[in-house]
Amino acid sequence: KAYQDRYVRLEGSEQELAVLFSDIKSFTFITETLGSDIINLLNMHYDRAIENVRDHDGIIGSIIGDALLAVFGTSPDSGENKSVQALRTAFDIQESAARLRTEMAEKKEEIRKKYGRFSRQEENLFRAVMLEVGVGIDGGNVFFGNIGSRDHMTHTVIGDRVNSASRLEGLTRVYRIPVVCSDFIRSEVLSAGEPQAYTFVEVDQVQVKGKTEARRVYWPIPNGDLNETKRKDLDVFAKALELYYQGKWREAAKLFGQCTLLPAEVYRERTAETCPEDWNGVWTMTQK
Repeated sequence: KAYQDRYVRLEGSEQELAVLFSDIKSFTFITETLGSDIINLLNMHYDRAIENVRDHDGIIGSIIGDALLAVFGTSPDSGENKSVQALRTAFDIQESAARLRTEMAEKKEEIRKKYGRFSRQEENLFRAVMLEVGVGIDGGNVFFGNIGSRDHMTHTVIGDRVNSASRLEGLTRVYRIPVVCSDFIRSEVLSAGEPQAYTFVEVDQVQVKGKTEARRVYWPIPNGDLNETKRKDLDVFAKALELYYQGKWREAAKLFGQCTLLPAEVYRERTAETCPEDWNGVWTMTQK
């Protein structure tokens, strides 16, 4: 558009978009361990992650340190649902990070065979390069356009859904899962004819920090990753979660104890306590 107009305008518009926020876990440890070499690792990660975004017609909203913000739905000629694009990108980013970890593990084994045991400092270096990424996805009306001044401007996205995507990414650390999305994303993906591609597992009703309303949040799982054992675990988890919502924590704890899914561990810790008298089924997030 800037090329056609021969001018870059400080302007934007409200659009309904899907917003993806990814963040590198344990970044403080990585930075302290690698020092200035963190730049090389970040560039390796972003080289792949940005390609993943663009493969699905996404646009990079911003890159701040270890965090990447991307939006989907800005291209009217894409032909693919924006939430489907965002979700596919999320799993591509996870796959890229997994490949990077595999490459680093293979390099470590090569060095071990050549030189033998590692020192504690060397072990920390290898731990630092095993990148793990969390991804949060939400969607809705946001402002999309150019902000700044005529001397310095940036193309970005602003709005409540952007903040929400960031909060959802934070929940990946709580429930120990790779991707968390909102009901907006879930509904759009299912209505776009993708019910056979993903299973959306409700993991909680959450009131995120800074908000007054509770929202249901979901763990999307590609159906190709599900076997009979995991499906049974998901059924047990769903029954336990409903008891948890109802305040029947003792009964819920028994079912969570039978479940091997990582989110169940969080609920085993919660239901070890007595259910609060004013319980309404909503977990309040006290941190970003």
